[in-house]
Amino acid sequence: MRQELMVVSDPRTMALLADPLKAEILRGMDRPRTTAELALALGMPRQKLGYHVRQLEGAGLLASAGESRRGNCVARKLQTVARRIIVVRTDPNAAALQDRHSGGGLVEWCVRAIREAGVLSSTAGKNGEKPPMLTLDSEIAFDNPQEQQAFAQELNALIVALVDRYGSPSSAATCFRLLAASYPKPPEG
Repeated sequence: MRQELMVVSDPRTMALLADPLKAEILRGMDRPRTTAELALALGMPRQKLGYHVRQLEGAGLLASAGESRRGNCVARKLQTVARRIIVVRTDPNAAALQDRHSGGGLVEWCVRAIREAGVLSSTAGKNGEKPPMLTLDSEIAFDNPQEQQAFAQELNALIVALVDRYGSPSSAATCFRLLAASYPKPPEG
């Protein structure tokens, strides 16, 4: 079964993804295809693609997705192992994780969330189960910095109260991570 998300943090796999031709091959393998079908779609010789396809398959980025038969010929179809492949580093910046009021801290927390969501999605995808996750997204406008500060303090107090109310002290309980973030919305366009 194809995963929703694959998180890549291995330097060798990152190097493969940095190659423009390999990235193009992965985009072209978003649905099951033979190497010959992909070569035709990209306008490239099949032999040239074969080398790169084997590297991507060896790195676990492509997987078998059936066969194509024409007469007595059988060709393997391949497809990307996940709908989305995201590259993140494995060594979080601990100092930035402690900075709750900076863009660097926000980015580090988001990288951590992406990495952990990728791990959960890849392990759950093998069983066909989806991990229990919740995402909330909203926009709010403040007339002045004082309103934004008051909102942040009240939101923090509400989250602390909810964690105290529903959090289980049992070591056998399933632990969840809660991440709340707020930042100015960038201009569109």
